[in-house]
Amino acid sequence: MSEHKTPESKPTRAQIRLQRSNRYKVLRTIVQVAVLVALVAFAIISIIHSNPTQSRTGTSTQTTAAGTGKGTAQYEGKSFVALSYPGLTKSTSLESRIVNQALFEEQLDALKANGYVTITQDDIINFYLYYGSLPDKALFLIIEDGLIDTPTLAQSALEKNQYIATLCTYANNLANTDSKFINAKLLLALSKLNCWEMGTDGYRLAYINIFDRYNNFFGQLNAEEFVKIRQYLWRDYNHYLMDFIRDQDRLRVETEAELQTRIKTDYDTLRSDYTAALGYVPSLYVLMHSNTGAFATDGIASEANRQSIMNLFAMNFNREGTCLNTLDSSIYDLSRLQVQSYFSTNHLLMRMQDDTGEATQFLTGDEEESHHWYLDDGVAQYKGNQIILTSEPAGRGQITLNPRLFSDLDMTVSLQGNLVGRQSIALRTDRNWEHGLEVALEDNWLEVWDMSGDGQELFRRNLFEFDGGPYISTQEDERNGLIALQNAIIQFDTDPDRVTKVQDMLAKLQTMPVLMLADGGTPYYPVNDTSERASRKLRIRLVGERMSIWVDDKPIVDQLKVPGVQLGAISLGAKVFQNNDERYTQHNIFDDVYDAVFTDLVISDTQNPDTVLYDYRLTPDQTINSVLTGWFNAVVNFFVDHF
Repeated sequence: MSEHKTPESKPTRAQIRLQRSNRYKVLRTIVQVAVLVALVAFAIISIIHSNPTQSRTGTSTQTTAAGTGKGTAQYEGKSFVALSYPGLTKSTSLESRIVNQALFEEQLDALKANGYVTITQDDIINFYLYYGSLPDKALFLIIEDGLIDTPTLAQSALEKNQYIATLCTYANNLANTDSKFINAKLLLALSKLNCWEMGTDGYRLAYINIFDRYNNFFGQLNAEEFVKIRQYLWRDYNHYLMDFIRDQDRLRVETEAELQTRIKTDYDTLRSDYTAALGYVPSLYVLMHSNTGAFATDGIASEANRQSIMNLFAMNFNREGTCLNTLDSSIYDLSRLQVQSYFSTNHLLMRMQDDTGEATQFLTGDEEESHHWYLDDGVAQYKGNQIILTSEPAGRGQITLNPRLFSDLDMTVSLQGNLVGRQSIALRTDRNWEHGLEVALEDNWLEVWDMSGDGQELFRRNLFEFDGGPYISTQEDERNGLIALQNAIIQFDTDPDRVTKVQDMLAKLQTMPVLMLADGGTPYYPVNDTSERASRKLRIRLVGERMSIWVDDKPIVDQLKVPGVQLGAISLGAKVFQNNDERYTQHNIFDDVYDAVFTDLVISDTQNPDTVLYDYRLTPDQTINSVLTGWFNAVVNFFVDHF
């Protein structure tokens, strides 16, 4: 990471502007300017340090985990953690890319229980520029992307925990009163509430130099267009401020001066729009995208961004993936952990513990149910009808049912963790997994293993093929992506000449012959994204030396021969995907913690199905309440999405 230096001259008002509206604002600003002038040399030193070294190790137990010690000793009062959320929703859909409101509330409650206290932008400025102190467990919260429903969904949890958060918006959405994003009127009203500070994600969310997974050039797209074609992409694209605009041969189509003007124009327009909406420009900036090593992927673009960022803003969140910030960080190179929609609360706490070394109180949930299980690795939360088993960083999680031993059984359970990761059920085993049978889902494959000795694979089946895939050829998929591109431009682009051009292209594509799967086309197999969630219902029947398995009520293997009868325990496992190849994720998310989710686990006697040996399902009243709540949320989200 290159060192980022501030200008030698006196900082701008934006760098020292205090966000909170109170009677001391003017006086404090004058004092800060005076002190900054006197201590400018120290201020420069404090913001040009390189990134801190952030370990990815940690240990945990079910309730409280001992940290590595770096949080409790070295960094106590000398650091803060930053978390950001992409928005909130009431939806519980596994396909949602933003965080469920109830989960957000649970996570904030857990952070509060662990002693975290939120800090403000003023506190960060004071920390870096004047070596001010912070609470021992200082937390900085960011809500990104400016979705219009998010403040309403978040506010009660913030107020309950006496937390404050920074709300980031895109400036180009402020004038639009009919969109799903926060407009100027709402932003001004929110800025007057005690639980919100203002920040910005920039002027616009737009993309350049886009290529699909077949290396077709898609050019430039706005946010709405990008969403429509995202499923056809790899990571071969860039954000608007990150690089020169390039052609299909990846050659520049603008000069250095044109690039600098384009980037500066975005910041100038941002300044104008926020000044009109709020009367000032927010002090906090989140540069899109993160982790470039500087302020863009291209050096010239990076310098253009650097100049505007340091002239306009007091701080910049430039990195993502770790939450810890210390004085070794630069105030213009801060890092936040982006909480993903699939993070359980313990998943979030595990990531934070690993970054900070702080001892952490994890959630157990249903205490009575937890007493039925031994905790062997990781942490587990028992939640209504779900067992959420969270792995150690780059490791595994394991619980074992106690105290009964089983031989024959009939089991049903739904596995609802991410596709890329290992969810395991071990039968006739011990707590060391030195013998027995493992039934596992990983990367959308079903596997059965004999765990004795070095282990032997007994069965393996691709569930994409089991579902009936592949459904189309790669040639069809490529054409579908090109058609989706033309439709997206027609729907969202405001340039009439461009729309006319793509209408002609669309007509050609729709009549263009391609090699279909039935005619010998190459079968198309999707690559699973690390953030992709799924739900699979398993039924496992084990009798003697024979095992039968059903997936989603369809038989996948019948009377598989397995090792001889023996008594053993039932154990559940979670493991991070550790294949040697770089697993694809469109958002380039780094995550070495995994949640296996076991829902509606029931174990029955093979001789008498009415004899239930274990049951972790909702009660009838809870089931009715869950169905009604789910229905209500589905209706609400339908109207939010379509009106």
